[in-house]
Formats: sequence, C-alpha cells, structure tokens
Amino acid sequence: MSLEDKCWTAFENRDHREAVRLLALVKEPNKIKGSYEGWTNTSLLHLSSRHGWLDATKNLITKYYCDQHKRDSGGRTCLQHAAVGNHVDVMRYLIDECHCDPKVPDKYGNTVLHRAAANGSLDAMKYLINHHHCDPIATNNE
Repeated sequence: MSLEDKCWTAFENRDHREAVRLLALVKEPNKIKGSYEGWTNTSLLHLSSRHGWLDATKNLITKYYCDQHKRDSGGRTCLQHAAVGNHVDVMRYLIDECHCDPKVPDKYGNTVLHRAAANGSLDAMKYLINHHHCDPIATNNE
C-alpha cells in the first residue's frame, strides 16, 4: 500500500493520530482523493472537516494549499462536510478565516444549513442562522 493510500485510509477511518503523522510524510496531500460514503472526488480536507479535526483542516489549507472551495462528486465543500459533523469550530474557521460562503449550495441545491439540519446538527444550525443569517426556509432542488 502506498503512503498516499495509507494516509487516505487513516483519514477515512477517523484515526486522527495516524492521519496527522502520515500527512507530514506525503508530498502532495492536495492530490489525494477517494470515495467516501458513496461520493467520489472526496479530499482529505473534506474528511478532516467532517471529522472536526481543526488542526488538520488548518494545515491542509495553510501548509499544503488544499483548496477549501473544491467539491466532491455531490458538489459538497469542506464547509458542508463540517456542518454534517456538527463541528462549529471548523465551520467558524472556514467561514471567518477562509471566506467560505455558507449560502453556496451543492449540486442538489442543499446549502450548509440544509446539511446541518438533515444531520440534526443543532449547534451548527444555530450558528448559521444567528451569525450568518442563513435562511431557515430556503428550499433545495427537491
């Protein structure tokens, strides 16, 4: 198994310690992509955001130049992945410091607020509505 595959597996399996260790050894982590929960083109940044790993998320963006606006095959960004996981600290970093737009929809018209609500992420929903004025009655494509 290649170093890149080992790194992907550590991220996929939520093994934070191993993921961070391997991340430092990989030459181009921004090129590592895989399939996660049926979606392809999922990046390490998507997974670190989804798992709530603020340290890894920051490193992937600032040290390894991963694009915080890249989308997986479902059109979801790392911000949407953070909302699914109810990780408000990661969401706050992505919105406030990385200028991710919480109102940008995925390919199905779901916003970050839709993703948070669909996964019962109450803290994320409150944050999006109270601090970023996301519309709680916005509709998606369905």
